Amino acid sequence: MHRICILFIVALFISTTCRLTESHHPGYSTVGNPHVPLDDDCALRAFIVEMAGYIAPTAWKMNWTELSQSAFQMNQCSNVSISNNTTTKLAKPFKTTPEIKETICYSRIFVHDFQGNDMFDGTFDRPKKTIQAALSLTRILRVTHGNEKTLCITIRGGTYYLGTNATTTSSQIGAIALTANDSNLVIENYQDERVVLSGGALLQLQWSIHAKTAAGGAIMKAQIPSFVNLDQFNELYIDDGRAIVAKYPNGDPATHGLYAKDPGFSYDSQSWIAPIFNPSTDIHVDKPYRNGTEFPNYQLGIGGGASVFNPPRNFWSTASPPAGSNYGVPQGFTVKNGALPHITNWSKPTTGFVHALHAGYWGSWVFEIASVDSAKNTIMFSRGGFQEARGSHSGGAFYVANIFEELDSPNEWFLDKSTRTLYFMPNETMPQVFVASQIPCLISISGSNDEDSANNILIRGLIFTQTSNTYMRDYMVPSGGDWAVHRGGTVYLTNTKTVTITRNLFTQLGSNGIALIDYNDASTITLNEFVWLADSAIILVGSTNGIDGFSVTSQPMNTLIESNLIHETGIYIKQSSPVLISVSRSISVIGNLMFNMPRAAININDGFYGNHTISYNVIFNTVRETSDHGPINSWDRQPFLTDAVQQGIPSLWQHTSYIHHNALFNNYRSVWPIDHDDGSCFYEDSYNFLVYGGKKNYLGHSKTDHHEIYVYADANQAGFGSNTCLGDYAPRRGFSGFNEIFRNNTCVLYSSSIPYNIDGCETSDLYIPLLMSNQIFIASGVEITFICKVKGTSTKLTLDQWNSYGVDLGTSVNTRPDIQYIIEWGRSILQLAE
Repeated sequence: MHRICILFIVALFISTTCRLTESHHPGYSTVGNPHVPLDDDCALRAFIVEMAGYIAPTAWKMNWTELSQSAFQMNQCSNVSISNNTTTKLAKPFKTTPEIKETICYSRIFVHDFQGNDMFDGTFDRPKKTIQAALSLTRILRVTHGNEKTLCITIRGGTYYLGTNATTTSSQIGAIALTANDSNLVIENYQDERVVLSGGALLQLQWSIHAKTAAGGAIMKAQIPSFVNLDQFNELYIDDGRAIVAKYPNGDPATHGLYAKDPGFSYDSQSWIAPIFNPSTDIHVDKPYRNGTEFPNYQLGIGGGASVFNPPRNFWSTASPPAGSNYGVPQGFTVKNGALPHITNWSKPTTGFVHALHAGYWGSWVFEIASVDSAKNTIMFSRGGFQEARGSHSGGAFYVANIFEELDSPNEWFLDKSTRTLYFMPNETMPQVFVASQIPCLISISGSNDEDSANNILIRGLIFTQTSNTYMRDYMVPSGGDWAVHRGGTVYLTNTKTVTITRNLFTQLGSNGIALIDYNDASTITLNEFVWLADSAIILVGSTNGIDGFSVTSQPMNTLIESNLIHETGIYIKQSSPVLISVSRSISVIGNLMFNMPRAAININDGFYGNHTISYNVIFNTVRETSDHGPINSWDRQPFLTDAVQQGIPSLWQHTSYIHHNALFNNYRSVWPIDHDDGSCFYEDSYNFLVYGGKKNYLGHSKTDHHEIYVYADANQAGFGSNTCLGDYAPRRGFSGFNEIFRNNTCVLYSSSIPYNIDGCETSDLYIPLLMSNQIFIASGVEITFICKVKGTSTKLTLDQWNSYGVDLGTSVNTRPDIQYIIEWGRSILQLAE
């Protein structure tokens, strides 16, 4: 009885994504591939849509299918039809996440915003008015009945503005703050009633005209009530959507991406003012160290330039970080003449922010504006640039926001804090509901430590929305990956065990959706939707004592992330993902549908412990606003001591992680479907269906790739990198490229005749992956070519010649089949029994 109705959640999905299907795709260029015929590309898109329906929970198949069709712009494909009923083609139905068993509540406390009163006793007829009062009552009941009984807080329909008169503005302490004393607790909606938890305050405003526009519109103004905390009012939500803070160029950051026809970014920077480097103190651990890797030592920069992070440390702030350069960000930049046409009119430029892409488009920065020299078109920065870890001397595309004089487009707003005046430009009619963000965290679950954890807590059937953004709050660098991360979220967990978060909607948020920070054991995150998020959907970030992750177990572990729908993430922070895994143990990401994000869908920031499973996910439309990445990404540049190899025995090596039975469509600026980047090792990739890209190994080792299907591996859109079945980059004996296995794979090349790119290949001294029993398909009339040096000269070899060196034994080369035949291969491997 007391559970969220599946059909209700489907209705929620449809209501929250209506703007998605109407507005956000037309701004982007085609999601398909210009290098292959439209019919083939459409057939592949249709198959990915089919797989989205295949993994969908039963009641959501039609919804997931329709959303995928829209996101894939299937209206371009007039000759392709997709059935919502995929069961007729299945060898075996997909085993979706099981239902959460009905909770037996020792006592149930009801909450009702309209009919409740915090002086009532919390019964159905006499409900509490606030969730906080209900929580206080559960604590009183525990004094009488003990801590082992399961108590339930059941919330009636309505919108609960938790940001109004909030007592905390922390991104790690929620308006509803649970502790270890709140173990054995359920917080849920009542039956199928719509329960909204808002991080904002509802504004009752008296509007007047501030100025008429040349186009016949108007800029309106209103006074902000005294109870609103202006320091936390950094997002304005209007009729359940995020309004646009006044910006140049115009464009909605949520729906106008970097590669859109009208991206909302400017490419008109002229020069960037180089960083002033502030040396950090180097921490370099000589012993223990990892033999046989390009990244043998633990190292860290403390203080100095790393002081912009909290704590003040950064792998990239050492004097000579491996495979990179010392962290630093530009001090400012100069734009071309006319690039900022209103710059001479800016009356208070220090209210503004510059959002800029990293020069390599590996992420983004946000800077506060310190000063402006309009005569020289120069903007100098103050605080900022810590939203990604590597830094750069220069930036890329940019936009300027929160400048009053840039308020010139419908749905833009500006807050003058000095006069408490809100300015807003409506479209044709004035919206009805205005909400000012006030807090970033709605629910926190925090034990005292791993031995005094908050246990057995269930969060179910709620809508989380309208929180403050956090892109100028503290960021930290968790390890040797590219990431800096804000360790906070809408729902924040630390020192917990067996927490379940299920059947919720996370939408229109200013920060991360769910943050699992440090010790969290046996967390379950299932059947949720995450959409329109400023940062990442789910982050898992642990801690160590320097190199020591063996005696310090302050990490997320044994986490299940299953059957979630995640899309439209990274509105402000481009180094973000639906799922981030960093300094974590044994994380399973299974059966999720992910699309429309600026970078990777799943990012494994370090090797650490490993033992992760990523399976049966459907992922597409990734890397839409960055570059040099893939739908699934991994790094391993920094060693840690754990007991991953053998329980109870410290080692610098990790357990193998498993990536299998995923459908990955490698479009936009994705390069490799599975991007095993700097030093990645100990992965088994198998039974994946990978469209437009091949296998990658760069500076890593000990990876097995088998029973994969690579479709048109040479037809990648990014223009570099993955244009073969296999890329083995910069192998070096004793350091990288060993224990690499590529066997029993199927690779279809569209036009190329070269299946492998193996750096340093020399037949007299072969140091290459183990290649065997693969099937390579090429266009009719094309001769297969294997490139390797023979006696120091680069030579084109036939398959027989290649085999003569003991390489690729059992491998066959055949003519490329029809695309529908290839798709049938995909069905056969993706629908195997689990």
